[in-house]
Amino acid sequence: MQFFKHRTMLAAAAMTFGLAMGSPAKAVDLDALDLIPAPSGTNAILSYSTFATRDSFVTSNGTTIKDGTGLDSYVGILRYVHYTDIGGLPFAPQVLLPYGRLYNGNLGGAALDSASGIGDPILAAPLWLLNNKESGTTFAVVPYLFVPIGSYDAGDALNLGENRWKFDLQLGGSQALGNGLTLQASFDTMWYGTNSDAISNGVGRLEQDNTYQAQIWLSYTPPADTSWTFAVGYSKYWGGEQRLNGALNGVATDSDQARLQVAKFVTPTLQVQGLLQRDLRVEGGFKEDARVSVRLLKLF
Repeated sequence: MQFFKHRTMLAAAAMTFGLAMGSPAKAVDLDALDLIPAPSGTNAILSYSTFATRDSFVTSNGTTIKDGTGLDSYVGILRYVHYTDIGGLPFAPQVLLPYGRLYNGNLGGAALDSASGIGDPILAAPLWLLNNKESGTTFAVVPYLFVPIGSYDAGDALNLGENRWKFDLQLGGSQALGNGLTLQASFDTMWYGTNSDAISNGVGRLEQDNTYQAQIWLSYTPPADTSWTFAVGYSKYWGGEQRLNGALNGVATDSDQARLQVAKFVTPTLQVQGLLQRDLRVEGGFKEDARVSVRLLKLF
């Protein structure tokens, strides 16, 4: 437990809790039906509000720190998407602006204080290589670039920005199964740049292995009322071990997560969506007891 008594290492264990898509330095979560493109010329504005609570931290070697441990967060994301096409292939350039607050942070009895402000903006550009409307089959390549201009203070235990470039490449698609059922699956890899200012005295060099994520969603849109969609999902992360000045610091991105989602178009162009997530297993980070998200989608 000496690792958690050292303030510098404690900060390194928590500082990478970024706000990108509501996940701590992980890959990029998808909602059900995200990999079905809208018609060319469509614009979308989305607003995400996510609350999460945690009361334990599990190191990358499986040690659970529960007494005097917790972290709560609110994450908001504003997102703009424009659907067009390139050479007849659907294409959707977009920008995401995260912001929020981390609070009630404690790790093994040591206070992590709090943080608020903006996270690192994200640029994304999904390209659908397959979009067969007759068979209900899609396949997309989705790059994400995380720009390190979010709120960041070297040495602080909690930060919204990560002070490092990140790049995620996601491959995924969907398949209509009939009777309102759709299966969506994806796989992605996150690459991390180096944070050379991880400690306030300027000698902290934080590096991280690639994170990998596999996601699957099974959704149901009742044929009698297609304004509703219900979905159940599962996500698995692995990899992402961190090193501070060359030494492992106990942080990684290894977890399994269950998801439930319901969405409703209250008008033909306005959708409200609710999402409930819970970590089933975690190694290398805080374990989420519950994450509740509300998403508003406006098409125009």
